Amino acid sequence: MTTVDPAAAGDLTHRINASQARVQTLARRAEQGESEELRRVTREFEALFVKIMLDSMRETLDGDGLIPKNAGEKLFEDRLYDEYAKKISRSADLGLAAMMYNQLSRFDSRP
Repeated sequence: MTTVDPAAAGDLTHRINASQARVQTLARRAEQGESEELRRVTREFEALFVKIMLDSMRETLDGDGLIPKNAGEKLFEDRLYDEYAKKISRSADLGLAAMMYNQLSRFDSRP
């Protein structure tokens, strides 16, 4: 039976809440007709989603290696996974950014 680390669950909840706030910002920008900005930010959100997914997968790995990682290595690895997420969201056709753009671009601020 697997157990959930409360600190990791709290961190994930924090990231989800931050993502929801970002989506609300996107919706407001879409209402103002900022389509290129909306495209850019939906791609960023897709990269953030992939990063959260990669972080969750990375947490399942056994981190008890022969030599423990220092703070610099942990920071580098985190930044590396940021870049992996950006590359994956650019090269793979996940469709999340496109779906979000289509949904949010439907908002029309005209009466």
